[in-house]
Amino acid sequence: MSVVRRFLDLSNAHLTNEDRSLLDACAGHDTGELLCSSTPYGWFVFACEERPQISDTLWALFEEARQHGCEYLLFDRDAASLEGFPVFDWEAEEATTERAREEEELTEPG
Repeated sequence: MSVVRRFLDLSNAHLTNEDRSLLDACAGHDTGELLCSSTPYGWFVFACEERPQISDTLWALFEEARQHGCEYLLFDRDAASLEGFPVFDWEAEEATTERAREEEELTEPG
């Protein structure tokens, strides 16, 4: 067993708001699903081999890490994005979510 481990360094932009919320909830807690820790600029996540309840996008990143011999992913705001993987605009996602909530409130009877 090696004492040296590899990690895939990638941009936080590959995470949806939902993925970020999941990592925040799991960081530092034993949820049984994900092993991760928050950093000042992102998250350090174990790339488990069995799929937990995560998005298809996040799972594809786990698989990419494993294909490169990495056991961990380091999501970092300053890291480069990976070619071939979606990049999300968090502010636009948040604005879209907020607009949807407002529209829902307007259409609710009462």
